[in-house]
Parts: sequence; C-alpha cells; structure tokens
Amino acid sequence: MKRLNIALFTYSTKPRGGVVHTLNLAEKLRELGQKVHVYALGTEGGFFRKIDIPHTLVPCPKNEFSCMDEKIHAYIKAYVDYLSCLDETYDIYHAEDCISANALLDIRQRGQIEFFLRTVHHVDDFVSESLVECQMKSITKPDYLLVVSDYWEKELADKYSLRPQRVRNGVNLAKFYGTAARSKPTEASKLEFSADGCKTVLTIGGIEPRKNTISTLRAFTRVKAYFATKDERVIWLLGGGETLFDYRDYREEFFSEVKKLEIEMGKDIFILGRVPEELIADLYNAADVFVFPSLKEGWGLVVLEAMASGVPVIASDIEPLTEFMEDGKNSLLVSPMDCEALANGIIRILEYGELREKLIAGGTDTAGQYGWDSVALEHLNIYRDVLSRSVLRTAEKR
Repeated sequence: MKRLNIALFTYSTKPRGGVVHTLNLAEKLRELGQKVHVYALGTEGGFFRKIDIPHTLVPCPKNEFSCMDEKIHAYIKAYVDYLSCLDETYDIYHAEDCISANALLDIRQRGQIEFFLRTVHHVDDFVSESLVECQMKSITKPDYLLVVSDYWEKELADKYSLRPQRVRNGVNLAKFYGTAARSKPTEASKLEFSADGCKTVLTIGGIEPRKNTISTLRAFTRVKAYFATKDERVIWLLGGGETLFDYRDYREEFFSEVKKLEIEMGKDIFILGRVPEELIADLYNAADVFVFPSLKEGWGLVVLEAMASGVPVIASDIEPLTEFMEDGKNSLLVSPMDCEALANGIIRILEYGELREKLIAGGTDTAGQYGWDSVALEHLNIYRDVLSRSVLRTAEKR
C-alpha cells in the first residue's frame, strides 16, 4: 500500500492539548510507515519536548500587539506567507487548530492545495471578532472535519448542520502507563516539588476561566481547613497554563481570592507554570489526587494522563469527560461550580484508602484502552479514504 506523505499543522509549540495530540499522532503515523512533517508557529526554542520527526517552526511575529484581533491576523498571515512558498507537496494536509486551518483555507483558495482536513478539539466562546471569525471559518470551511468526542460530533451537527467524523483521542501509554516514574517512591517525587510529607492536590491547565481554577481554589481552602484540624498539611501543585490568550483579568481575580482566603503562595499553593517534560511523570507520581473541574473540554487529555499514571481523579460531570469517566468506578464526578462537593470529593479520596484504590484501578484500566496505536491507525484509514475520494473527483472532472 502506498506510503503517504502527511503534513500536520498546529498553532503552537507549547504543551497544550492540541499540540500534544499533534506530536503523538505524528510519531505513531511514522511508526506505521508513513512520511510525516509537522508545522507549527513557533520560535527558535522549539517544541516543549523532543520530537524526532521532521518539523518546521514557522516564524512567529514577536510584535507587541494592541489587541487580540491584530495578533490573530498577524499569526494567520505569517502562516499563509510561509506555506504559500513551500516547494514540497503532501498527500494529506491536516490542521489541528483554527489558526492553521485558516492558513490552509487561504492556500486552498489560491489553488495551491486541493483539500485539507481539520480536527476540532472543542469550540471556544470567543468574544474577539477576529477569533470568532477564525473559529467559524475553521469549522465550516474545511473539506473534511474530524472531532475527538461524541459530544462535539453532536454539537457540530446540531448547531452547524455539519457531519464530522469522530476519531477518539489517545494517551501516551509508553510514557505514563506503568511508567518508570511509578517505580520511584512517591515521597521521592514529592520532594522534587516541595511536597514532601504533605497530602498533594494536583491540577494541570494553569489559571484560566475554562479550567475553573477559582473554584478549585475555593475547594482547596475547605480541604486545607479540614486537614488542619487533624494536624495534617495539604498543598496544591498547579502546573501548565501556557496559552495564546490573555487571561489577565481572571488571574488577577484568582490572586485577589488567594489573598482574601489567606492562602500562602509558595507554602500552600505552588504555581509551577510549564513543567519540564522530563519531570511530568514525576509530577503525576507526586500527586495524591488529580483535580479537574473544567467548564468545557474537547476531551480532557491530562485526565487520561493522570489515570494512566495511577492517580485518582475528581473532575466535572460534563461531556465529553463522561464519555470515559464513570462516577465511583474510575473517578469521582461533581458539578464544576459546586465547590463544597468538589472539596468533599477531594477529602474522600485523600481519607479513604479503599475508595482511592478502587479509583486508581478503574482509572488505569480505562486509560489502557486509549493507546495511540489504534488512534493513529484510525487516522491513517481516514486519510486513505479521503485520498480515494479525491482521485474519484479528479477523474470525474476529466
């Protein structure tokens, strides 16, 4: 069977879900014998982790932009300018975000490519005019549309009369499932993150409205007070958060709440930012509970990473998380804005070993069903189908 030449496109080199998805897909497609090249807007710093796949960092504008609209237009233009001069052609052009999809749309309109695919991970509630337009075009204009969950398949069908194809997401089992980090004592991993001797709550996703970080803060305050009565210390490790968007107002609200609740930064809460990739497995190993009360998700990749790593999870009872999470079996699920329920769930996991072990066993079993081998093969079958249809269309035109 013909070896395909595949180009994957993403908007960033940072460890966001869509970027992680792109790199894992690229690596597994190559293992399946395909030729793969990854394009990303980025700087000379490169991807957040080592990637042994041919890749190109499209020079990203470094201007101080007056507004988000100006920034988005500049990013799309930078992508278009670069791609319009490419010498190499590909069998498949696959965008993983709205910025690269808009760039491919422009290239297609110029007649430089015949078609492209786009994976919609989720639909954001943007207010910026350019972002709203960018997102809508990236959803409605691609030739082929993929989604990673049943929920978003239904949403795009109901709201936009689209018929995307659902291709499930995956987790890097080689890295997290039964990882070498789990052979290290948990206390040794805790020591790396100033959590030795403490019960440890972990969140990954930064301080963002969609991640509902302030609700986690309020729940953590209740958890901290509960364990203080037992003379036990609880800390919160908060990792991640590198993003294209400006959440300054929400961050200010978060830190104002920290001050009001008399929580100490660097003692009760450790904001880690981007954790080096070589320490991510250790970070999960340091956690006693993973907390994820997100308000909206495309899939919830970090939840699967936590499950694969043997960390019990408490998360929002929202779709699409409920497509692979079952309350009381592989996780605890709560209404994301119910801070009291979130706090009580965290306490239950930290206090009751039988529940904790049940959730760990259920979580690792679930994560083991979402390896990238089958996900990449599903993508490859879709690519071949798309190419067959393209050949038929070309023949009909003749």
